Amino acid sequence: MRASPKSIVSQVPIPHRTRQWVNWFATISPRRIPGKSLPDNQGHRGGSNEHTTKDLPAVAPVYTGTIFMLALLVLLHPNRAVADSATSDEAASTDVSDAAKEDSKSKKDSKKSEKSKESSLPKHKTILKDAKPITGMIKLYQKENKLYAELNSTHYNSEYIVLISIARGIGEGWIIGGMSWNDDWVWAFRKINKRVHILRKNVRFRASQGTPESYAVKHAYTDSVLFSLPVVSSGPEGGDLIDVTPVFMSDLPQISQFLPGFSFSSTKSSWAPIKGFKDNIEVQVAATYSSSGRQRIDSVADTRGVTVNVHYSISKLPKTGYTPRFADDRIGYFLTVIKDYSNKDEQEQFTRYINRWNVQKADSSLKLSPPKKPVIFWIENTVPFKYRKTIRDGILEWNRAFTKCGVVDAVQVRQQPNDSEWDPGDINYNTIRWMTAEPNPPFSGIGPSRVNPYTGQILDADILLNSNMVNYFEYHFETMAPNDSSEESDSLIGRNVLHSLKNPPPGRRSRHWQCQRSHALARELAFGHTMIASQTVGEAQVEAIEKLVLQGLKATVMHEVGHTLGLRHNFKGSSYLSLEQLNDTETIKKNGMLSSVMDYDPANIVPQGQKQGNYFTPTIGPYDIWAIEYGYKPLSGGTKGEQSELQKIASRSAEPGLAYATDEDTRGTEPDPESGIMDLGNDAVEYAKVRVRLVKEAIPEVVERMTEEGDSYAKSRRAFNSLLHQHSIALYHASRYVGGINIRRSHKGDKDARLPLEVVGPEKQREALALIEDEVFGPKAYLFPVEIYSLMLSSRWDHWGATRTDRPDYPIHDGIGYWQSFILQRLLSTHTLSRIHDNELKVPADQDAMTTAELIERLTHSIFSEVEELEPGEYTSRKPAITSLRRSLQRQFLRQVSYIALGRTGAPDDCQTIAYAELLSLADRAEKLLNSNINLDSYTRAHLLESANRIRKIAEARLTISSP
Repeated sequence: MRASPKSIVSQVPIPHRTRQWVNWFATISPRRIPGKSLPDNQGHRGGSNEHTTKDLPAVAPVYTGTIFMLALLVLLHPNRAVADSATSDEAASTDVSDAAKEDSKSKKDSKKSEKSKESSLPKHKTILKDAKPITGMIKLYQKENKLYAELNSTHYNSEYIVLISIARGIGEGWIIGGMSWNDDWVWAFRKINKRVHILRKNVRFRASQGTPESYAVKHAYTDSVLFSLPVVSSGPEGGDLIDVTPVFMSDLPQISQFLPGFSFSSTKSSWAPIKGFKDNIEVQVAATYSSSGRQRIDSVADTRGVTVNVHYSISKLPKTGYTPRFADDRIGYFLTVIKDYSNKDEQEQFTRYINRWNVQKADSSLKLSPPKKPVIFWIENTVPFKYRKTIRDGILEWNRAFTKCGVVDAVQVRQQPNDSEWDPGDINYNTIRWMTAEPNPPFSGIGPSRVNPYTGQILDADILLNSNMVNYFEYHFETMAPNDSSEESDSLIGRNVLHSLKNPPPGRRSRHWQCQRSHALARELAFGHTMIASQTVGEAQVEAIEKLVLQGLKATVMHEVGHTLGLRHNFKGSSYLSLEQLNDTETIKKNGMLSSVMDYDPANIVPQGQKQGNYFTPTIGPYDIWAIEYGYKPLSGGTKGEQSELQKIASRSAEPGLAYATDEDTRGTEPDPESGIMDLGNDAVEYAKVRVRLVKEAIPEVVERMTEEGDSYAKSRRAFNSLLHQHSIALYHASRYVGGINIRRSHKGDKDARLPLEVVGPEKQREALALIEDEVFGPKAYLFPVEIYSLMLSSRWDHWGATRTDRPDYPIHDGIGYWQSFILQRLLSTHTLSRIHDNELKVPADQDAMTTAELIERLTHSIFSEVEELEPGEYTSRKPAITSLRRSLQRQFLRQVSYIALGRTGAPDDCQTIAYAELLSLADRAEKLLNSNINLDSYTRAHLLESANRIRKIAEARLTISSP
């Protein structure tokens, strides 16, 4: 192949100026089509056109131009002494300009050359140029704000568990550092043509492969396609290279649902540490959510950009030879539930596995053996030094139960060093984390665990403790108004254990990991602090308060660790011992104060002059040891042999201390008075009497004891609310005996098992009702020294982070009226009345029983006692015959009983007629008092007149409604 003149020239080293002339001549070198002549304007400027090339052969112009340019090269070569060296300044200036242009052109040519070379390289080398490779379970490549993953056949044939957590939050609501955000998601990668789908697997349904049921399941249920990503190239290792940036640079956790008005901003977000390991990859995103900035979040500097570090831990589902263990309803474990359409033994076709760790003996021949792999908890370096030993001790208490199973040191504790490089969100680390959240998160401590959704094997667990449970516990009570109180009482006495957690993160199912034990501890520390201050002074007071806090923290840690081991709440734990036994320190040291630390136990405070034992239980109880035996004892004999052994263990449920009741058994309308939240001892009536006595002793001196010189009076307000809260919670528990039914989970054939359903004896119901009549509905209830109300000024601070009350003074009628109404609602609820009505038939007619007629009549007489028992006297508006607190209570009662009489509730018809008759009788008595010789004050007269007239109107309305 012949070289062109220009290519020849390019190989000769000539000066820049000379090269320009040569290139120009090469341009004018004839390159015509044979038989054509040049146009006139391509000849020499101003010259003749006679000497054209039209008569030359077709190839002649090429050779002519070549020879001409070679000759010119010789003439213009710099080695020859020519006159060009004496160019003028102007010419030199032109040369510099031309040289710059040539350099620029040379660089462009170089870039074109590089691009040309790149185009000849594999596509992935161009895409991944300057990318940082991250080696691990899935090969990742990070390039600026892009993240690529290379997938091969191994990845397409595997399933992965994906855990999402908040590595760094905003300190409010759910968005708190350490918060576990999703359930146990299972992902799979599927290649569809030139795209890769990321699926979230539907793991709730299954059937044996190859059976007709398996085809039915396949047709009935589908997986969810979360992302569809194009394959951008083959990867360096021969796999499919996909851009996974849209997966993680998105609102995948749906955090925006908890930040109304905010949206994920990809341009403001960035990658935080990304790490790869053999069995997992850890991806963290500094996810920024943008808003208009109009919202106000005290813990955020500027709401136009709220950054939340989201941690994704992705690991292959392990294949460890783990054997699932079947659940039993007599023992409380979290469950992995699968509907197995191949299961012919279970009518509902549910397969229920308990959630537990794969704890095995290292040497199965030994009676006591260390574990093959212990459950290791790391105390995060965020935990204050003064609490680390207490937390360690709480964790290790569970080894008592594992030792009973033959496994020594199954649970171990380590301290995270300050220079550690691992992330607490890594699935390979179980952590105890310390949060600082303001002002009031939806929890104060949780113990979630993440499990294999096919088997129930626990893979990872993290416990979050909030500093406010030991540092912030007093401040809640300053603002306890009726609205606040309803939330607190609901979450603490069982109307709805998860009241403040109704809306967990979108990825979370409604499960019971949302534990309120630490919230309960905060309130008990507030109460205990107040009582200790009222009973002791000086160093004794300081030591007692420190003991209270540390014991409460240890009990809470034991509780949360129990959750991470798979255990659910057991709200019968606190009904194990009598109040007297609770203060026998030697017995308590060995067996604990509760049958289970999985209960919510109040602080054990005794009246002054009595022996004070532990404030909180020092160790796990007999139920806890039994439950761990069921879940973790090494068993042999295959599936059938194991099932037989498990049945033997579970059949002990009727033994003392092994009773079990959990969250759904404790809601306010549930019938079992022994399954209460924040009760203590085996007799709720006795417990309520002690609590009432403590409160009555403490309140008169609450201001004097709780405030020192220079203190704000807000401290006394908080203390008063704490005492009032304890008073009412205890009485509420007593009220649960009325219409109560003791429920036991024992199965047929269990040794010493009692009846599964047993109506509470009428004597106990009446004892509880009598206490309620005196301490809640009686004329002397809630009569505290009036002078204390003038000393309960709320905090006067008004700034970010501060909580300000609607009223600086104490709202007496609203505060006390709320608690009265709350207990009254429980007694007159549809569920309570329906149970009492049914119980009348469950008890033989020749035996005594509580009836709905007796309940409604007694409540009417106790709440309106003045109507029948009012003595003549001098009554004025300042000294009324019926006080304002009593009038408020009576209006509440009339309202609720009227709804029953009018049929606006679900109460039985018999209850409606009893309510109707009792109201008419009350109206008659009220009118009789109005027409008597007793000189009533204006308030009382107006109140009775209105009440009687209201009742008459209700009676008329009922007759109208009842008529055909």
